[in-house]
Amino acid sequence: MKNKEHINKQIADSFKVLDEIDRVEVNHFFKHKVLQKIKAEKTINKPVFSWFTPQIQLATLGLILLLNVSAIFYAYSSTEVSVGSDINTFAEEYSLKTNSNSILN
Repeated sequence: MKNKEHINKQIADSFKVLDEIDRVEVNHFFKHKVLQKIKAEKTINKPVFSWFTPQIQLATLGLILLLNVSAIFYAYSSTEVSVGSDINTFAEEYSLKTNSNSILN
């Protein structure tokens, strides 16, 4: 029983302390001042590619498109067609055709 009474007394003392705490009065400009100090201390991070402006991006995109179009034009404008499905053409290309009758050739 003593233990229970001791706990109840501590609880009552805790509530008394809470009732005795005075309200702290703060200047109404406190929040504004703190926010100004935080804003002043804030470092501004400069982007890594700050030099890569939209004008340069557009010029780069145009250059890449020009290179791609020219590569496609060059690939399809080739007039030489060397595609042959004949076995003789294949043998001639890789020097596999011989005149000997040997099996081990």
